[in-house]
Amino acid sequence: MNITDKYNLSMGSANLTKLENAKKQYGNTKFSIDDANTENVNEAVSKYNKDFEKKRLRQVSEDFEALMINQMLKEMRKTVNKSGLIDGGMAEQIFEDMLYDEYAKEFSKTKTFGLADIIYNQMEKYV
Repeated sequence: MNITDKYNLSMGSANLTKLENAKKQYGNTKFSIDDANTENVNEAVSKYNKDFEKKRLRQVSEDFEALMINQMLKEMRKTVNKSGLIDGGMAEQIFEDMLYDEYAKEFSKTKTFGLADIIYNQMEKYV
């Protein structure tokens, strides 16, 4: 019983012929991997995954620090008295939000506050 009969699949005769030819061509091919190579591959994959996770953890730590700094800057901005002399309206508010977002990202990248390093060092042992 072949697979087409077992699962009641209907294939065109051209496709069935191609499948049978491929089976004849590659059916007797055997691949062997010795255990030493398998262990090396597994170690390399494990190391790559660990390095990737550490890089991702570093990025997330910096993003979180930027978020915290941004929130702090927003709260600080609320304490500044606004004068009625110059009112930029909605455009000024949007610009200030974008400006403080960029400030927060730069502070995080330059490790000015160091919060990302603390988070990374604390969470690294779980990776």
